[in-house]
Amino acid sequence: MKLFFLIPFAAATVFAGAPAMKCDALAARPFGDDVKIQSASLVAAKGNLPEHCDVRGVIFPEAQFALKIPTQWNDRFQMVGNGGTAGTISMGAVDGAVRKGFASVSTDTGHDAKKEELATFARESPENPNARRKFLDFAYLSVHETAVLAKKMITAYYGAAPKYSYWVGCSTGGRQGMQEAQRYPDDFDGLVIGAPGLYNTGNNVRRMWLAHSQLGDAELPVTKLPLLAKKIYEKCDPADGLKDGVIEDPRQCKFDARRDLPICLSADGPECFTAAQAEGIYKIHSGVRNSYGQFLFPGEPVGAESLWNDNVLGPAKTVLPRAISQLKYFFLDPSPGDNWTYTQFNFDTDPPRMMRNGSIVNAMNTDLAPLKKRGGKIVHYSGWADQQVNPMPGIDYYNAVSKRLGETETRDFYRLFMVPGMFHCSGGPGCSSADWLEATMNWVEKGMAPETILGSHMEGGKATRTRPLCNYPAIAKYKGSGSIEEAANFSCVAP
Repeated sequence: MKLFFLIPFAAATVFAGAPAMKCDALAARPFGDDVKIQSASLVAAKGNLPEHCDVRGVIFPEAQFALKIPTQWNDRFQMVGNGGTAGTISMGAVDGAVRKGFASVSTDTGHDAKKEELATFARESPENPNARRKFLDFAYLSVHETAVLAKKMITAYYGAAPKYSYWVGCSTGGRQGMQEAQRYPDDFDGLVIGAPGLYNTGNNVRRMWLAHSQLGDAELPVTKLPLLAKKIYEKCDPADGLKDGVIEDPRQCKFDARRDLPICLSADGPECFTAAQAEGIYKIHSGVRNSYGQFLFPGEPVGAESLWNDNVLGPAKTVLPRAISQLKYFFLDPSPGDNWTYTQFNFDTDPPRMMRNGSIVNAMNTDLAPLKKRGGKIVHYSGWADQQVNPMPGIDYYNAVSKRLGETETRDFYRLFMVPGMFHCSGGPGCSSADWLEATMNWVEKGMAPETILGSHMEGGKATRTRPLCNYPAIAKYKGSGSIEEAANFSCVAP
């Protein structure tokens, strides 16, 4: 019997020619008045990082970038995205791409997070004259300008342009990728877009809602999260027909905290929830509404409650300070000032104040026809148990594109994969480990549109479970026999 092994796509081809110029010569080469090359040096191979030309520079006014160009090149360019409010170069992701033979670049999007934490880089003041430009750079501009510059430098170095260009990013990086697809469809041939915060203003309204839902008697102690998660999984895990520790599609389970949780009959206790706590949980799951009952943003899909301690509970948790900062310096127009805080957010009057700048940061334009026309491809993935970026706006966006361009026409260039049980970008009880880039490259370069992508649940570096990740709206269904830990025993079916 012959055994066939899949060669990783990115390593399958290597550019045959030698670089057309010395690495340090890039520093002296002009690339435009707005570009300053600070250094260009050839770095010897070390560990598993191959020999490469390391170029550092800045694009006016303050967008720092790092480009690494391997001597042994796979003929391709990969740009990698950022997280949070950026402000750092994603060097680990750049190095990962270089190990696979890509020329790769990252930008800090125009500000230094150590000097200007969270969204303070957009605070307008005499000491920060570039504030508005830095806001635009964060929103979309620096990524585009860095991509264009990087390809010029790669072409100069090798004497040949990249054959294919790819974007890879999750969270803020997912939003950045969507901005590229919508505003600059010529920049990339294939885009891996993970958990995109494409509706940034809505996500910040959501974070205000989460914080408000925990005020006063409704505040939920972190110690009750295991009980909450247990009750939710008891009700929702079997809803897909298989009790396996993963909620396949949270929309199939109508969990109501006021009805489905044990309510304390007298004093608060560790094995029950007060009526106020249950009401707060219900508000989190049911979605954001203003005082007129107008729906503003989807509720949290069930399944991520075990991570609410770093995202939902209490005023000092991970993402709330970021949301407060973005509202103060990005979105609320006019700015409410340095002393504004989340308890002052008004769900009736503040969302309209966010529209002007929100239209710049949000990546919600559904006209992807230019990307489709030039042959670009999108592989979009999100976790159903994402505790930081609610996945529903991404689904709504995909459906809106399908409605605008046609379902079949959209599937020709844009596919969405929802990952059951995956937290933000990775992790969780589901099979969140998948080669999204390889699937995208196969589609771009071989015309192999991904119907399913193999997902794995990793523990200690080993896959303990595999499942097919299905092209939305299909879901994975157990065939009825064989191990539930093996993908071969599942098929993707209509929900």
